[in-house]
Amino acid sequence: MANENGRNWTPLHSVRVLDCYTEYKKMKNLYLDADFDDKMELALFYKGKADYYKALHDKGIEHTVNF
Repeated sequence: MANENGRNWTPLHSVRVLDCYTEYKKMKNLYLDADFDDKMELALFYKGKADYYKALHDKGIEHTVNF
C-alpha cells in the first residue's frame, strides 16, 4: 500500500480504561452521599451508574472504557 493516509491517526487522550469494581465503589459512595444530602435526582443517577458497573463486574467484565 503506497497510500497510508488512513493510518495517520492520533490516540484519543480522553479515553481511559476503567476498572469496573473500582467505578462501582466510587458510584456507590457518590450515591450514598447524594441520598444523604436529599439530592434525589443525582442519587438516582449515581445509583444507575453503580448498578451498571456492578452488573458488568458480576458478568466477569473487569475493565471497560469511558466512551
